[in-house]
Amino acid sequence: MNQFRVCLMICAIGGASLCSGQMAPPQLFSGMEGYTFLPDGTAIPIWGYGWVADGYITLPGPLLEYTQDEFVQLNFTNPSPESHTIHLHGLDVDQANDGVPATSFFVVTGQEATYEFTADYPGTFLYHCHVTTTLHLTMGMYGMILVNRPDMTLFEGGPSYAKNAPILFSDLAIETNVDAVQSFPFHDIRPDVFMVNGVSGNQLEQPDHIIDFEPGEPIALRLGSMAYSLMRLDFPSELNATCYMSDGRPLPEPFDVEEMDIFPGERFTVMIEPVEGWDGYIGCEFWNIPDQELDGEQSIHVRDKSLSVGEWSELIAPLGYPNPTRSSISWNGPASVSVFDVSGVLVFQGPLDQGQLHVNGWSTGMYTAIFPDGNRSRFSVIH
Repeated sequence: MNQFRVCLMICAIGGASLCSGQMAPPQLFSGMEGYTFLPDGTAIPIWGYGWVADGYITLPGPLLEYTQDEFVQLNFTNPSPESHTIHLHGLDVDQANDGVPATSFFVVTGQEATYEFTADYPGTFLYHCHVTTTLHLTMGMYGMILVNRPDMTLFEGGPSYAKNAPILFSDLAIETNVDAVQSFPFHDIRPDVFMVNGVSGNQLEQPDHIIDFEPGEPIALRLGSMAYSLMRLDFPSELNATCYMSDGRPLPEPFDVEEMDIFPGERFTVMIEPVEGWDGYIGCEFWNIPDQELDGEQSIHVRDKSLSVGEWSELIAPLGYPNPTRSSISWNGPASVSVFDVSGVLVFQGPLDQGQLHVNGWSTGMYTAIFPDGNRSRFSVIH
C-alpha cells in the first residue's frame, strides 16, 4: 500500500481525541480519500491532514504543539489530486507563510513546501486549508495548534495548570461530504453531524474523550471552533471555570464562566478546577447562525480520576493492524476472537488464521473484537 494511501485508524474514528504524534522534523500530508464513522457505524467520506510517517489522515488533523519562542519548520506534502494549503489561523506569521493562496502560495499535486515561523505567543490557534475554503473546511481539512510555555503557565505572569485539554468543535453536512462536487456557499451549508474532537454521541464516552482530573490540579481547556454553527457552552458551577485568554491573547481581566458563545474560528482558554468527586458534563449546543435555531447538542464528560479506575480496563487490548481494513486485520497474541457489529450482533466467533481475521465481504462499518481474556479492540472495515 502506498504510504499516502488515505485511511483512518481507529484512534481517529473511535476516540483518540486530539493527540500529538508528530515526527521530527514534522511533515504533514493532505488526503482526499478518508472516512470518519458516525456512532451507528455509518462511513462518511472526509478529506484531511495526517502525518507522513503514519500514512493516514485524521479528523480533525493532528494536533500541532510547539513551545513559545520555538522556530518552527512545518513541512507539508500534497499527493492528493487537488491543490491545498495550511493556513495558520491566528498565528503571527509573515504573509508568505500564512497559507492564503492569493498572498502566499498553493501546494499543488505532487509538490511539497515548508511553512516557517517563530511561535512568539503562547495560546490556542487553528489551521485549515484555504483553497475553496467553504468546501475543504467542511470536508475535514482542519486542526488545532497549541503554543505552550515550558513553565506550564498560560502566559507570562499567568496562572499555572496541570495539563491541557484541547477541544475542537466542528460539524459537517453529510450531503456535502458524500458528494463533494457540489460546493455550497457558506450560508447554504446546513450541518447535520455535530462533533467534539471529531466524534459525537456515545463516542464521546470513550476513555480518550473523557476529561479526567486530579482534585486541586487545574486543567486548561483549549477551546476552538471550526464549526459552521455557533457554539454555546454551559459550564456547571462545580467546574469553577474561568476564562483567561481569547484568540491566543491574555484578556485584560479574566472572568468566571457559566455560559460561553464561540463563533466560527474563535478560540478561548478556560481554566477549570472541578470540585473533588465531581462527575458531570459541559453542555455543548450547536446553533444555526442564519436561522438562529438549535441544530444539535453534545456533552463533554468531566470526571474525578478516582471514579474511572478499572471502568475501562477491558478496553486495554492488542491493537489491530491495519485499522481500518479492507481485507484482513491482525493482532499479536490472541488465538481466537468474537466480533460484534454496532448493533451488538455476533458476526464472527472462532480461531484466527495465524493472528489474522479475514473480513472480505463484510459490510462497511465499526466492529468490536472481544478476546478470550475479556479484552476488547475496536476496528473498522472500509471498501
